[in-house]
Amino acid sequence: MKWLERLDTEGTYEISRPSLVIPLPDAEDEDHGRRIASYGDFSRMNQRWNAATGATTHGRLRENPDEWQHYHSLYREARKDWAVVPFEEMAKDLLVREGYVVGDFGCGEAMLAEQLGDHCTVHSFDHVAVNDSVSACDMADVPIDDGELDVAVFCLSLMGSDFTDYVKEAHRTLKLDGRLHIYEATSRFTDRDQFAADLKTLGFGQVSIEDEWKFTHIIASKDRLNPRRPVEKLGGL
Repeated sequence: MKWLERLDTEGTYEISRPSLVIPLPDAEDEDHGRRIASYGDFSRMNQRWNAATGATTHGRLRENPDEWQHYHSLYREARKDWAVVPFEEMAKDLLVREGYVVGDFGCGEAMLAEQLGDHCTVHSFDHVAVNDSVSACDMADVPIDDGELDVAVFCLSLMGSDFTDYVKEAHRTLKLDGRLHIYEATSRFTDRDQFAADLKTLGFGQVSIEDEWKFTHIIASKDRLNPRRPVEKLGGL
């Protein structure tokens, strides 16, 4: 209703979104050196994004999407040598499940949506929207209703000191008995069993932990509408 009121009083207006290029020009380009000096290499950027809150990172990237493009250019280069690419594994899993509604939290280039095509409805979220199908937002506050998703996916995207809020948002937006999929580098975990136990406290059940090359794949089911007790931070990661 508020949107309709604004339409009546203000009329329509057009948003111009700058074109995002991934990958950015290679290491021979002088701008690449500037970006490395400003933002760091892939490892350094991961450390920086993990140390900050999601809101801080979201604000910074919204003002300067060049940093986001730099990160995803480095990410694309890094995964060329991977034996397992998480979003590709998720696509294989979902292609045999017709008509699901999927939330891709931290979608990057929205490759999961691209691979699934019309097979599933995919809501893609990230700090920066690579195209018009992506919602640019802080993953702790995504623009969909409670219980809308069949599946919530985090492919290497639990980044930020408040990543627990992302998982809480996934719980909110999942249907009862909906599925949570988390892929993370195994090296990031300090205690996977503790992480699984805290997921159960948060309102998930049937938690399984699988090793896939250098990644940990955690699958859980939303079995409660509300947490068993308040969870400030998921342990073990």
